[in-house]
Amino acid sequence: MMDIEKLKYIYNSFVETFIEDQYRWLSIGLKEHTIALDFGTQAGDSAFYLLYNSNNKISKIYAYEIDKSFYDLLIKNLKYDNEHKIIPLNKPAEFDNEIMKNPNIIIKCDIESAEHNLFKENSNLSNVYKIQLEYHKGVQNLENILKNKGFNVKAEPPRVFIEGLGDIGWIYAWR
Repeated sequence: MMDIEKLKYIYNSFVETFIEDQYRWLSIGLKEHTIALDFGTQAGDSAFYLLYNSNNKISKIYAYEIDKSFYDLLIKNLKYDNEHKIIPLNKPAEFDNEIMKNPNIIIKCDIESAEHNLFKENSNLSNVYKIQLEYHKGVQNLENILKNKGFNVKAEPPRVFIEGLGDIGWIYAWR
């Protein structure tokens, strides 16, 4: 059984995803046969949003979630993925070399400040054409890393969403 704080967190995520449409930008202008990497998929709300708002241009979503209770909910929710396009992964967020060989990749990343460990100068992003990244604890070097990899980058100023999480903002990167 989940505690009330985690249930509130899930509720807020569903509101942000489906009511506030926070991944609309990421789902627009997709290329055919796009592969999506969903780092921090939680119960799958963002993966399902991308799948059903992609006009059938997303062929597969790799849904990363290491929190066991969220991952268990994701597995339960996958019964609604009739085409089996969402692949659940319960390992730490990483750029898998085989997955990164796909020619058209988008990334959604919301991993509660671990994004600073994922996006590094040596990260292979050569086949990625769009990224929506929630940052915590400031932009730090994320904006420069993405620019150095050939992305156009827009970093929104941070704001406090939930007390205790600190300043949070969005980075949008595209090419």
